Amino acid sequence: MARVMNAFLHRPQRALWLPALATACGLGLAGIGLFRTAPGPSMVVPPGYVALVNQKGILLSDFRAQVELETTKRYADTTPDERRRTLREMVDEELLVQRAVVLDLPETANEVRANMAVGVNAQVDAPVLAYRPTDAELRAFYAKTRDRYSLSGSMTLRDLVLRVGGYQNADQTIAQAQGDAAEAVYQLRSGAALDYVMAHFGLAPSGRSASGEEPDFAAKLHLGDQLYAVASLMRDGEISDPIVEGNEVHILVMAQHQFPKVADFSAVRDKVYTDFRNAETGRATAENLNLLRSQASILLAPGQSE
Repeated sequence: MARVMNAFLHRPQRALWLPALATACGLGLAGIGLFRTAPGPSMVVPPGYVALVNQKGILLSDFRAQVELETTKRYADTTPDERRRTLREMVDEELLVQRAVVLDLPETANEVRANMAVGVNAQVDAPVLAYRPTDAELRAFYAKTRDRYSLSGSMTLRDLVLRVGGYQNADQTIAQAQGDAAEAVYQLRSGAALDYVMAHFGLAPSGRSASGEEPDFAAKLHLGDQLYAVASLMRDGEISDPIVEGNEVHILVMAQHQFPKVADFSAVRDKVYTDFRNAETGRATAENLNLLRSQASILLAPGQSE
């Protein structure tokens, strides 16, 4: 009975020191973990890497790609000296990058910041560039952007001009010149010889058209907007109506006109492929920036906008 009473009397004391003992053990274990020596630096280059620079790895795949880029040869065909030279350059570059980070150059140097932005975009674009679009995808893109693949037209024409109030007829009016030009157009369309009509009505080359074939864009530059607007619609052998421009009346004689046309898909497939990839990388870059903006806090100074 006395033994039972003693156990009962000592139970409250045990209830007090057991939690304290557990707390002390926990603190002791935490202290051991806190002051435990950190893992030492790796003394072995991990698989898949070609070097460690201040514990920062250089990937073997990056090294092989750089060797091939610098030597323009397959990696297997490169010499040990070429590989050593490339690896030394990559190690030097990593050292400079690490030093730049220590110096906060990304925060202060515009060139470094620009290169880092390019690098981020390159990482974002990498999956897109690795994808090979099918012909069906390329044809669909071509159908949406056909205007990009227009072949420039060309024209061979003569621009004849009747100048109002010239020395041969100083009193001639615009209306009279238009009447003469209309008669000249009628005779040309009826089959009269060009040289005869020019001599009879006093028409002369304006000097604003080439002697032979020229691209549409060059013809527009030489003729000006008003005359080119008429010439762009003319077909082979057509004679324009008289066109009044300032104190001159023009007649356009179209010998040959190749109209602009859209190139066949097969003829421009390589360009379509490049444009498709550029469009996709642009989309990926824009989506990444939109994501970054949605997660960022951007404050603009008063009076500034973007």
